[in-house]
Amino acid sequence: MQFNYGAVDSTNLTVQGVLHGMDANAAHLNSIIKDLEHVFKGFAAEVANPLMNRFRAALGDAAQHTGYQGQLQDVKNAIAKTSGSEGFMKETDHQQGARFLSIGGV
Repeated sequence: MQFNYGAVDSTNLTVQGVLHGMDANAAHLNSIIKDLEHVFKGFAAEVANPLMNRFRAALGDAAQHTGYQGQLQDVKNAIAKTSGSEGFMKETDHQQGARFLSIGGV
């Protein structure tokens, strides 16, 4: 059995594109929150601000690995480490191949 690392890299690029779109969506949602904070005044602000704070916390922060954006960053990191022609997948494939080669030499 042989892994097609080029196909894995190609799929990885597709997934990275989807993740980039998810990042852009989260950034857009954060900008909506900021816009709403400037619009709401008085009682509307009293009611809306706690809800927006909960929403912002749920979106989280990629750098601090919190919320949605933190989980998204964790997925990106896992994909980067695991897949593709330079990831753990290739390392594991080579290690297992070496084991099979050593069986023939015994």
